[in-house]
Amino acid sequence: MRRTSRLRTTLLALSVALAAAVTAAAPAGAAPAPAPAPAVANVGPVVVYLTGIGGGPQNIAAAAAYDHLGRQAADAGFAGSQCRVTEGPLFTHVTGNYYQAMIKATCSGEPAVTAPTRSLNRLIGPNGEHISTVWNVPPGYQVEGSLGRLYTSPREGTVPLYHCVVRKDNFLSGDVNCEGQTYVSRLGWFHPGRPADVGTAPLMRCMVGKHREFFESNQTDCEGQASGGQLGWIFTG
Repeated sequence: MRRTSRLRTTLLALSVALAAAVTAAAPAGAAPAPAPAPAVANVGPVVVYLTGIGGGPQNIAAAAAYDHLGRQAADAGFAGSQCRVTEGPLFTHVTGNYYQAMIKATCSGEPAVTAPTRSLNRLIGPNGEHISTVWNVPPGYQVEGSLGRLYTSPREGTVPLYHCVVRKDNFLSGDVNCEGQTYVSRLGWFHPGRPADVGTAPLMRCMVGKHREFFESNQTDCEGQASGGQLGWIFTG
């Protein structure tokens, strides 16, 4: 009972320290991240789902998971006050006194912008499921490559690009209402039409397999798969 009490006290302290850890890890010279605010009209909010993982004895595993979570949040530009733990720490016993801890958190609002663009990476999961995102790589996913770069703020001739979900299948859309499906997050801004003054590549919506699983591609033939049409043009430098 005493050990459980000490563990709870440690985890509570770690939870309180998450905000300070995220703030301290922010890039030097970056402007303080603003508090969450209502989204600008017709522009959806940024929402990022993070998973922190750590290993060791329970208290050390939990501390490592919080640290992992904090570093991911800082990398995305979020202050600790913009993030909330939604699940965990959950412990999986590995062997002896060794555990794996997992903590999930949601960060929302406007992240601090430290670069004019972010890479839109195409990820693939263990079951072949694709996600295209500028944010974190979820556990079990690997980066297949970059599709180009999205602007972190609006520019003339650009519109927001959104991450959406339908039947647990991830897809991108220029519609803030996700074409009637489930909204996940705003990713950045891209060109709906081809600009004349910057390098761009086509951003295609594609489908593969009998279930028509969505993925994105720069190839107009969708890499030999079915096409769902062109979303627009993505900056390539």
